[in-house]
Amino acid sequence: MKYFEAVILLSPEISSNIKKKLCDDFEKLVDNEAGKIVNKEDWGLRDLSYKIQNFNKAFYNFFQIEMDGNKIQNIKKNLAQNELFIRHLFVKVNKHQELPTKLYNEKK
Repeated sequence: MKYFEAVILLSPEISSNIKKKLCDDFEKLVDNEAGKIVNKEDWGLRDLSYKIQNFNKAFYNFFQIEMDGNKIQNIKKNLAQNELFIRHLFVKVNKHQELPTKLYNEKK
């Protein structure tokens, strides 16, 4: 198992119920690929550095994941098929950083 950190950006036009469902769907995708979500943080609605799909803001969600690296592609394919996931990033790390992250602390 390798360590990954993922950030997913969700459309700012969704309700909190849909946002929770999309995060649950992401967690199910990871579980279906034999991965494990170690930790997660909701960074909330934040400004984007540049427009993505005509949005200036997005809901940011951060996940720490343990899984095989070759399974990440399957998750990316599934995320790309849903237009409410406007961007995603997976980064392989040697070890997970300690939570809470700086962005989570900025939110408060």
